[in-house]
This record gives sequence, C-alpha cells and structure tokens, in this order.
Amino acid sequence: MSVRESLPILSRAVLSFDSLVPGGSFLRGVFESLAVIAGFVAFGLIWAAAEGGAEGSMPAGERETPDVVAEATAPKVWLVDGYNVLHAGVLRGRDRRGWWTAAVQARLVAVAETFDDAGAEIVVVFDAREPELAESAAALRLEGPAPPSRVRLVYAPSADDWLVKQVRSAAEPGRIAVVTGDRQVQGRARHRGAQVIAPLAFLARCDRSAGEPPA
Repeated sequence: MSVRESLPILSRAVLSFDSLVPGGSFLRGVFESLAVIAGFVAFGLIWAAAEGGAEGSMPAGERETPDVVAEATAPKVWLVDGYNVLHAGVLRGRDRRGWWTAAVQARLVAVAETFDDAGAEIVVVFDAREPELAESAAALRLEGPAPPSRVRLVYAPSADDWLVKQVRSAAEPGRIAVVTGDRQVQGRARHRGAQVIAPLAFLARCDRSAGEPPA
C-alpha cells in the first residue's frame, strides 16, 4: 500500500477512535499530528517521484554529460611564462648557462610544439628588456625557411604584466590557461578569471625530449 493510499485510512481511524473512546481528545490530537506528518512525507515522496520522472524523460542529447562540461571549460588559449617554465622543468644543471639566449628559448618552443591538445593556441612570452635581445631572437627565427609553428613567440618588457594584460582584455578569461610558477602572477591571473597551470603540469603534456640539445 502506498503512502498516498494510507492517508484516508489513517484519517478514518482517528475519527473512529474518537467516537469509541470517551475523553480521548489527547490521543486524538496525537493521531492528528501523526496524520499531518504522514501527509508531509507523502507530499515529499510524490514531488521527488515527479522530478525524477521529468529528468528521466529528458532526451539524452539535451543532458549535459561530464565530457561536455569538461570540454566547455577546457582552456583554448595557453599563455606560457617563458623563462619561468624554462627554469622549472626544461633546463638542468649546466643547461642554465646562457639561459637568456635565443637558442635556449627555442628549446622551450620546441617542447611546447608537442603539447597534446592539437587544437590549443599556445603563446610563449619572454622578458626582453634589451632591444637587441629581441632582435637577435628574431634573427634566429629568420635563418632559412622556418617550418610552420603552432606556437606564437612574444617578447615583452615584462612578461608578467603582459600575461595579466592578456587575461584582463580577454572576452572569455575562463578559457585561458596561464602557465607559470610565479605565485604573484598566479594570483593576479586567477583573480581575473583565468585558469592557472603549474609549469610541470604543462610539461607533462608535452614531449620534453623535443627540447634536448643535439648530442
């Protein structure tokens, strides 16, 4: 017997008890309270059943699956703090000699090229306070026919400020991932709605051997 069907029976039982037992007003009040509680329980069960039926009747194509939600929030632009990521996971030991040179920067670009999301837009930004540094890097890229690259290389007086500015001016900051281990930059980027990714987490999705110097 369902809860809904039991309500009329409980009500009749309360009336019958009142007529059979003289002075049973106290007990009648107890039974009335129980009837009210049962009514609330029944309403809750009926409401839950109705909600569950409505959700179950929704076409499968209209339901948001975890994969759809993940795809909708996945970063589509990856802004990489060049020197920070170089020091965090690309350079080791003696490799740190000449870390500011264009040749070393090219190693990070080669690693970023192998990022496992083929549809992602990747931008690597380096600090270039000295004009000749940016010019030397540009000259390196122009030596011979350069192959097409999925990584855009940017030089800025302050890579930190450049990263934050890109997030601030973005229409969808939530679709931007800022790759840096600098806590101050992480906080500024996160405050403006961007996703923050640690350098090693980014490099884990790349082929790090791509940046190894030739033997």
